[in-house]
Amino acid sequence: MIFTKARLKIYGYLSHHNYGSKIFSKSESKLRQDQNQKFLNIGLNRNQAIQKLNSVLSDLYGQMYSEKKGMWSEHLILFSAISNISNPPKNILEIGTFNGETARILSALFPNSKIITLDLEFDEILKSELYKYESKNKKLLNSREMNLRSLPNVTFLEKNSLGLIDFHDKFDLVWIDGEHSYPIAAIDISNAIRLLSPTGAAICDDVYLKARDSNKDGRSTASIDSLESFSRASLIEFNLLHKRLGFFFNFPTKNKKYLGYITRI
Repeated sequence: MIFTKARLKIYGYLSHHNYGSKIFSKSESKLRQDQNQKFLNIGLNRNQAIQKLNSVLSDLYGQMYSEKKGMWSEHLILFSAISNISNPPKNILEIGTFNGETARILSALFPNSKIITLDLEFDEILKSELYKYESKNKKLLNSREMNLRSLPNVTFLEKNSLGLIDFHDKFDLVWIDGEHSYPIAAIDISNAIRLLSPTGAAICDDVYLKARDSNKDGRSTASIDSLESFSRASLIEFNLLHKRLGFFFNFPTKNKKYLGYITRI
């Protein structure tokens, strides 16, 4: 998150005064209502999902869900909601393992499912500086090993996501969380749609509706452009959900992130 000093000063001032607190509370309440309806529109119950997710997170990490915790966002609630349907996914694919935290949560939410999670080899991660804020001193590897340890239904592959072109298995749930810029994001989305079972769903992280900083740092329109192209070709339907609901993450001048919920037609 990048804020100018002036914007942070305004935010800090408002957040510590009653007027500002009321604005934030009203904004977040409205977003929460909107998000609840977005879940219902795709046949999912957000409130029930939060209850189950909190139980899982309490067991795994000793705390309840908070969008201010690391990489946690509404995608975890979305996974939990999907795990509550009558016929939950049996085969799950995660593109972008990162530190293995999401795979661990998926394993707990879908204990009877087979989960494949893949990410680049560590040398390639270092070379690309993709996770440079986590890869120093092998912090990323240590966290990943801890999270993936003893998960019988999870298979980790050190593999470039472009290698999915050779995959032919079908998946009921695909989490797309790799590189967010062209051309990789577009290719990952294409492969996810190709590998999606007829009744499955794919979820795309960090969908930006407008580009920023010349598409640097993943702030590109690669995902939304790809989703709209597949939609125009009548191959998919997709819905955009808020990634986070707090006012801090939805500042009026901020380049907001969304989650893309994708189904085949």
